[in-house]
Amino acid sequence: MSAFFLSAICQWAVADTRCQATASTESIQLARVIDGDTVELADGRRVRLVGIDTPEIGYRGEPSEPFAEAARDRLRELVAAGEVRMQMGTETKDRYGRTLGHLFAADGSNLEARLLAEGLGFALAMPPNLALWSCQQAAEAVARQLGLGLWSADPIMPVRQLRAGGFALLRGRITGIDRAGEQLLIELDGPLVLRLHDADRAYFADQYPEVWHGREIEVRGWVIERGSRRSGRKPLMLPLRHPGMLRLLTP
Repeated sequence: MSAFFLSAICQWAVADTRCQATASTESIQLARVIDGDTVELADGRRVRLVGIDTPEIGYRGEPSEPFAEAARDRLRELVAAGEVRMQMGTETKDRYGRTLGHLFAADGSNLEARLLAEGLGFALAMPPNLALWSCQQAAEAVARQLGLGLWSADPIMPVRQLRAGGFALLRGRITGIDRAGEQLLIELDGPLVLRLHDADRAYFADQYPEVWHGREIEVRGWVIERGSRRSGRKPLMLPLRHPGMLRLLTP
Protein backbone atom coordinates (compact mmCIF):
# COMPACT_ATOMS: atom_id res chain seq x y z
CA MET A 1 0.00 0.00 0.00
CA SER A 2 1.35 3.43 -0.92
CA ALA A 3 2.46 5.96 1.67
CA PHE A 4 -0.21 8.30 0.28
CA PHE A 5 -3.03 5.87 1.08
CA LEU A 6 -1.63 5.12 4.54
CA SER A 7 -1.33 8.82 5.36
CA ALA A 8 -4.85 9.56 4.12
CA ILE A 9 -6.31 6.65 6.11
CA CYS A 10 -4.48 7.70 9.26
CA GLN A 11 -5.68 11.30 8.95
CA TRP A 12 -9.24 10.11 8.37
CA ALA A 13 -9.17 7.81 11.41
CA VAL A 14 -7.93 10.58 13.70
CA ALA A 15 -10.28 13.26 12.35
CA ASP A 16 -13.47 11.18 12.32
CA THR A 17 -15.08 11.80 15.72
CA ARG A 18 -16.91 8.48 15.44
CA CYS A 19 -13.52 6.78 15.82
CA GLN A 20 -12.70 8.29 19.19
CA ALA A 21 -13.14 6.55 22.54
CA THR A 22 -16.68 6.79 23.89
CA ALA A 23 -15.90 5.75 27.49
CA SER A 24 -12.96 5.63 29.86
CA THR A 25 -9.79 3.92 28.66
CA GLU A 26 -6.85 2.27 30.40
CA SER A 27 -3.20 2.22 29.40
CA ILE A 28 -2.16 -1.34 28.59
CA GLN A 29 1.07 -3.26 28.07
CA LEU A 30 1.00 -5.87 25.34
CA ALA A 31 2.82 -9.19 25.56
CA ARG A 32 2.12 -10.23 21.97
CA VAL A 33 -0.15 -9.89 18.96
CA ILE A 34 -1.76 -13.26 18.27
CA ASP A 35 -3.48 -12.33 15.01
CA GLY A 36 -5.19 -9.36 13.40
CA ASP A 37 -8.04 -9.24 15.91
CA THR A 38 -6.57 -10.77 19.09
CA VAL A 39 -3.80 -9.67 21.45
CA GLU A 40 -2.43 -10.86 24.76
CA LEU A 41 -1.66 -8.36 27.52
CA ALA A 42 1.28 -8.47 29.91
CA ASP A 43 -1.15 -9.20 32.77
CA GLY A 44 -2.31 -12.37 30.99
CA ARG A 45 -5.61 -11.13 29.62
CA ARG A 46 -6.39 -12.14 26.06
CA VAL A 47 -8.28 -9.37 24.25
CA ARG A 48 -10.58 -9.92 21.28
CA LEU A 49 -10.94 -6.67 19.35
CA VAL A 50 -14.55 -5.53 19.00
CA GLY A 51 -16.15 -4.83 15.63
CA ILE A 52 -13.66 -6.54 13.33
CA ASP A 53 -12.98 -10.02 12.04
CA THR A 54 -9.65 -10.65 10.32
CA PRO A 55 -8.61 -13.71 8.27
CA GLU A 56 -7.44 -16.77 10.18
CA ILE A 57 -3.77 -17.60 10.70
CA GLY A 58 -2.93 -21.18 9.75
CA TYR A 59 -1.57 -23.43 12.50
CA ARG A 60 -0.16 -26.95 12.64
CA GLY A 61 0.79 -26.90 8.98
CA GLU A 62 -2.49 -25.40 7.74
CA PRO A 63 -2.17 -22.45 5.33
CA SER A 64 -3.18 -18.98 6.50
CA GLU A 65 -6.13 -17.31 4.84
CA PRO A 66 -5.30 -14.44 2.43
CA PHE A 67 -4.21 -11.27 4.28
CA ALA A 68 -4.19 -13.04 7.68
CA GLU A 69 -0.47 -12.52 8.24
CA ALA A 70 -0.64 -9.01 6.77
CA ALA A 71 -3.36 -8.11 9.32
CA ARG A 72 -1.32 -9.56 12.20
CA ASP A 73 1.86 -7.79 11.09
CA ARG A 74 0.09 -4.47 10.60
CA LEU A 75 -1.43 -4.67 14.09
CA ARG A 76 2.05 -5.36 15.45
CA GLU A 77 3.26 -2.17 13.77
CA LEU A 78 0.38 -0.13 15.14
CA VAL A 79 0.77 -1.26 18.76
CA ALA A 80 4.55 -0.79 18.62
CA ALA A 81 4.26 2.87 17.60
CA GLY A 82 3.61 4.22 21.12
CA GLU A 83 1.20 4.06 24.04
CA VAL A 84 -1.84 1.83 23.53
CA ARG A 85 -5.07 2.34 25.44
CA MET A 86 -8.11 0.08 25.72
CA GLN A 87 -11.81 0.78 26.08
CA MET A 88 -13.76 -2.20 27.42
CA GLY A 89 -16.82 -3.38 25.57
CA THR A 90 -20.30 -3.01 27.04
CA GLU A 91 -20.21 -6.78 27.19
CA THR A 92 -16.76 -7.37 28.64
CA LYS A 93 -16.22 -11.11 27.94
CA ASP A 94 -16.94 -13.47 25.08
CA ARG A 95 -17.94 -17.12 25.41
CA TYR A 96 -14.27 -18.13 25.40
CA GLY A 97 -13.47 -15.91 28.38
CA ARG A 98 -11.56 -13.37 26.33
CA THR A 99 -11.77 -9.67 27.20
CA LEU A 100 -13.72 -7.66 24.61
CA GLY A 101 -12.32 -4.22 23.91
CA HIS A 102 -11.29 -1.45 21.52
CA LEU A 103 -7.65 -0.41 21.16
CA PHE A 104 -6.49 3.17 20.59
CA ALA A 105 -3.15 4.64 19.54
CA ALA A 106 -1.49 7.59 21.29
CA ASP A 107 -3.06 9.97 18.73
CA GLY A 108 -6.53 8.74 19.73
CA SER A 109 -7.19 6.75 16.56
CA ASN A 110 -9.01 3.44 16.83
CA LEU A 111 -6.81 0.54 15.73
CA GLU A 112 -9.68 -1.63 14.51
CA ALA A 113 -10.75 1.21 12.22
CA ARG A 114 -7.20 1.55 10.92
CA LEU A 115 -7.13 -2.12 9.95
CA LEU A 116 -10.58 -1.95 8.38
CA ALA A 117 -9.70 1.15 6.35
CA GLU A 118 -6.65 -0.67 4.99
CA GLY A 119 -8.74 -3.66 3.92
CA LEU A 120 -7.26 -6.06 6.48
CA GLY A 121 -10.52 -7.18 8.06
CA PHE A 122 -14.30 -7.07 7.84
CA ALA A 123 -16.51 -4.89 10.05
CA LEU A 124 -18.86 -6.92 12.23
CA ALA A 125 -21.72 -5.57 14.35
CA MET A 126 -22.10 -7.63 17.53
CA PRO A 127 -24.67 -6.26 20.01
CA PRO A 128 -24.43 -4.90 22.61
CA ASN A 129 -20.87 -3.80 21.72
CA LEU A 130 -21.85 -1.13 19.20
CA ALA A 131 -20.13 1.98 20.57
CA LEU A 132 -17.84 2.39 17.55
CA TRP A 133 -19.96 0.62 14.94
CA SER A 134 -20.61 3.69 12.74
CA CYS A 135 -16.86 4.43 12.70
CA GLN A 136 -15.92 0.87 11.84
CA GLN A 137 -18.56 0.60 9.13
CA ALA A 138 -17.28 3.83 7.57
CA ALA A 139 -13.69 2.58 7.81
CA GLU A 140 -14.51 -0.59 5.88
CA ALA A 141 -16.28 1.54 3.25
CA VAL A 142 -12.98 3.38 2.62
CA ALA A 143 -11.16 0.12 1.81
CA ARG A 144 -14.07 -1.19 -0.23
CA GLN A 145 -14.24 1.97 -2.33
CA LEU A 146 -10.47 1.98 -2.94
CA GLY A 147 -10.23 -1.79 -3.51
CA LEU A 148 -7.64 -2.28 -0.76
CA GLY A 149 -6.54 -5.55 0.81
CA LEU A 150 -9.39 -8.03 1.05
CA TRP A 151 -11.40 -5.81 -1.29
CA SER A 152 -8.81 -6.00 -4.09
CA ALA A 153 -10.86 -8.98 -5.32
CA ASP A 154 -14.51 -9.78 -4.67
CA PRO A 155 -14.53 -11.49 -1.22
CA ILE A 156 -18.27 -12.21 -1.25
CA MET A 157 -19.23 -15.88 -1.66
CA PRO A 158 -22.51 -16.98 -3.24
CA VAL A 159 -24.59 -18.72 -0.58
CA ARG A 160 -24.92 -21.77 -2.84
CA GLN A 161 -21.15 -22.37 -2.47
CA LEU A 162 -21.18 -22.33 1.35
CA ARG A 163 -20.14 -25.68 2.83
CA ALA A 164 -19.09 -25.15 6.45
CA GLY A 165 -19.30 -22.93 9.51
CA GLY A 166 -17.10 -19.97 10.42
CA PHE A 167 -17.08 -16.30 9.52
CA ALA A 168 -18.51 -15.67 6.07
CA LEU A 169 -19.44 -12.80 3.77
CA LEU A 170 -22.23 -14.01 1.50
CA ARG A 171 -24.59 -13.02 -1.28
CA GLY A 172 -27.88 -14.77 -1.98
CA ARG A 173 -31.64 -14.58 -2.48
CA ILE A 174 -34.30 -14.98 0.19
CA THR A 175 -36.51 -17.96 -0.69
CA GLY A 176 -38.63 -18.32 2.42
CA ILE A 177 -39.54 -16.65 5.72
CA ASP A 178 -41.13 -18.53 8.61
CA ARG A 179 -41.75 -17.94 12.29
CA ALA A 180 -40.63 -20.54 14.82
CA GLY A 181 -41.51 -19.53 18.36
CA GLU A 182 -39.64 -16.34 19.30
CA GLN A 183 -37.54 -16.19 16.16
CA LEU A 184 -37.86 -15.51 12.46
CA LEU A 185 -36.16 -17.97 10.11
CA ILE A 186 -35.10 -16.47 6.78
CA GLU A 187 -34.10 -19.11 4.24
CA LEU A 188 -31.64 -18.35 1.43
CA ASP A 189 -31.04 -20.08 -1.92
CA GLY A 190 -28.44 -22.45 -0.55
CA PRO A 191 -27.73 -24.42 2.62
CA LEU A 192 -28.22 -21.41 4.92
CA VAL A 193 -30.98 -19.97 7.07
CA LEU A 194 -30.74 -16.64 8.92
CA ARG A 195 -32.11 -16.57 12.46
CA LEU A 196 -33.51 -13.28 13.76
CA HIS A 197 -34.52 -13.58 17.42
CA ASP A 198 -37.30 -11.38 18.77
CA ALA A 199 -34.88 -10.12 21.43
CA ASP A 200 -32.88 -8.41 18.64
CA ARG A 201 -35.85 -6.94 16.75
CA ALA A 202 -35.36 -3.55 18.44
CA TYR A 203 -32.26 -3.06 16.28
CA PHE A 204 -34.46 -3.55 13.20
CA ALA A 205 -37.09 -1.06 14.35
CA ASP A 206 -37.45 0.61 10.93
CA GLN A 207 -37.20 -2.61 8.90
CA TYR A 208 -39.70 -5.37 8.21
CA PRO A 209 -37.93 -8.66 7.42
CA GLU A 210 -41.29 -10.40 6.93
CA VAL A 211 -41.60 -8.69 3.50
CA TRP A 212 -38.06 -9.46 2.27
CA HIS A 213 -39.09 -12.59 0.37
CA GLY A 214 -37.39 -12.78 -3.05
CA ARG A 215 -34.86 -10.04 -2.37
CA GLU A 216 -31.14 -10.38 -3.07
CA ILE A 217 -29.03 -9.67 0.00
CA GLU A 218 -25.46 -9.46 1.19
CA VAL A 219 -25.00 -10.86 4.69
CA ARG A 220 -22.05 -11.45 7.01
CA GLY A 221 -21.43 -13.12 10.33
CA TRP A 222 -20.60 -16.39 12.04
CA VAL A 223 -22.16 -19.40 10.36
CA ILE A 224 -22.88 -22.34 12.66
CA GLU A 225 -23.72 -25.93 11.84
CA ARG A 226 -27.18 -26.99 12.99
CA GLY A 227 -27.45 -30.10 15.11
CA SER A 228 -30.26 -31.78 13.22
CA ARG A 229 -30.00 -32.90 9.59
CA ARG A 230 -33.64 -33.91 9.15
CA SER A 231 -35.05 -33.81 5.64
CA GLY A 232 -35.67 -30.31 4.28
CA ARG A 233 -33.80 -28.57 7.09
CA LYS A 234 -31.01 -26.19 6.06
CA PRO A 235 -27.75 -27.52 7.59
CA LEU A 236 -26.21 -24.10 8.31
CA MET A 237 -27.45 -21.10 10.29
CA LEU A 238 -26.30 -17.51 10.69
CA PRO A 239 -27.67 -15.60 13.71
CA LEU A 240 -28.77 -12.19 12.40
CA ARG A 241 -28.40 -9.77 15.30
CA HIS A 242 -28.04 -6.30 13.77
CA PRO A 243 -28.96 -4.57 10.47
CA GLY A 244 -25.27 -3.80 9.97
CA MET A 245 -24.81 -7.50 9.20
CA LEU A 246 -26.72 -7.26 5.92
CA ARG A 247 -27.44 -5.15 2.87
CA LEU A 248 -30.58 -5.47 0.76
CA LEU A 249 -29.39 -5.41 -2.85
CA THR A 250 -32.73 -5.40 -4.71
CA PRO A 251 -36.00 -3.58 -3.97
